Amino acid sequence: MRTILREDESGVSEVIGTILILAMTVVLFSVIIVWVSAIPTPAAQARTDIQSVMNPIYNPLGVEIGVNITLTHQGGEAMQPVPTIIYVTSQRGTNPPKTDIVILHKFNGFLATPSGLLDGTDSVWDIGERWAYKSTGATGLRSSDQITIIIVDNLKSIILWTGPMNAPAGTRPPVFVDKWTDGILATEEIDPVQATQGFYIFAKVTDPDNDLNVNSVYVTITAWYGSGTSCAAPQPMNDNGVSPDRIAGDKIFSFGANACTKPPFPALSWAGSIILLNATDLKGHQTTTRLVLDVAAPLTGGGGNGGTIPSQLWQYIGYVQIRTGEVWVSNLTAPYNSPSTYQPYRVTRAQLNGNGGALFHYKMVNHGNTTIFIDGWSEAFFQNTQSASGAVAFIVAPCSTAIAANAGGVAPYPGTALNINDFQYAHTGLPAGCSVTSPIAVFDINTFNQDTGGTPYVMLTYAKTPFSTGSANVWGSATFFMSILVSGMAGPANYTYPQLTGTGPNPNSCGGLGPAYNPLNHLNDPIVACRTSWYAQVIPFIGMVVY
Repeated sequence: MRTILREDESGVSEVIGTILILAMTVVLFSVIIVWVSAIPTPAAQARTDIQSVMNPIYNPLGVEIGVNITLTHQGGEAMQPVPTIIYVTSQRGTNPPKTDIVILHKFNGFLATPSGLLDGTDSVWDIGERWAYKSTGATGLRSSDQITIIIVDNLKSIILWTGPMNAPAGTRPPVFVDKWTDGILATEEIDPVQATQGFYIFAKVTDPDNDLNVNSVYVTITAWYGSGTSCAAPQPMNDNGVSPDRIAGDKIFSFGANACTKPPFPALSWAGSIILLNATDLKGHQTTTRLVLDVAAPLTGGGGNGGTIPSQLWQYIGYVQIRTGEVWVSNLTAPYNSPSTYQPYRVTRAQLNGNGGALFHYKMVNHGNTTIFIDGWSEAFFQNTQSASGAVAFIVAPCSTAIAANAGGVAPYPGTALNINDFQYAHTGLPAGCSVTSPIAVFDINTFNQDTGGTPYVMLTYAKTPFSTGSANVWGSATFFMSILVSGMAGPANYTYPQLTGTGPNPNSCGGLGPAYNPLNHLNDPIVACRTSWYAQVIPFIGMVVY
């Protein structure tokens, strides 16, 4: 039998291939093991479960005055007092966000914003314990604010918990989303409010619980305070589609086109005054807000504005004004309020010089925004047109209507000629012995309508020297230019005489108001808005022909 031997190496190649694949796998796996081993082990993450509750705080009138936030630790590690920091971030409307940084401690109700742990015996926040944050007051939080709380472990540089705060449904008050004033209703744009041209007030109100009482949205125009009119009370706003409201049910409430806002209001002096707004839901929860009324000078005036003068121009024309026909003359042997009078435009010497001499009456009105207190340097001056000479008639004080003017019916004006700082003005009890019903020598203001002006005052003049009475001027035939000097002091802006003497609101918290008020004591008042100033105004008036 013959045996045939052959050389066959196919099995060898298969073994070598298997060995190579195994070697590559071992090498690759080793590389992966080395690479994975180089990756640092991640730090353990702290797990903290917090339950949050925010409840609005209401006063007895139902007005929200703050919020009470309570966080309950329900799971995770205990939080230590040193590294644990709590950030309370809030944002109201479009205002910049604010953050209150609170450290962990036991509850302290004496802090400006009371906060801290309500439970436990130490400052460690353990599972089951509560942390509280109570924010109230004018600058405190409200449930309508966007509020977020972040709890941070400062030592580990990790956030332990974060969450938004929302009040439970049914506890939230209405929200004023926006509020504004408009000067012209007919345009789609929001127009500036112009003095004496009328204005409108709008507020967009929503309620997160959908239970707004649509009959409970009110506006209060504080510029009417002290007026004694119904406009000083809260006024209802409407969302019924009746003008000035544009669309019924669009949640934009409107007020205007009534006696409180129609021309000739607002006065320029209303600029900077506050408008209060409030709304209530069906559960009695109430929200209040405010806006500042901005009043601009009217764009029309003079003959183009019904003959009125733009309010801001009175300071240049002169606050105190007199109209033609509001000057008359009586004689000193009659009471100062005698009906026997005559006008001085064309008058005889006998009329002026007879019956004790001439007593001049000037009925003037203050169109400014500061009450003018008159002093004894006020006068009428008569310039002779034919020579350099002239005559002066200084102010005298009305004293009694029961007797002749030159028998005590008028009195020397109070004050001292040699002491300019002895400022006095004629009022109840001054001059001494005069009737308590004698007119008070001030030019009061009208904060609601500068064009109309304040209560008129009739200035009496005849004395040849200040702070005296004595004999009257003797008039000769001549033509005179008559001018009036109103001298005295100006009170603080937008304060009427009753306010300065203690009746009515005191918006700037001025001190020293009351019956004894003297503007001299307030030239350097610590409150700038309460300061007074010296005042002097010359009014070129009429011509007087004496023959």
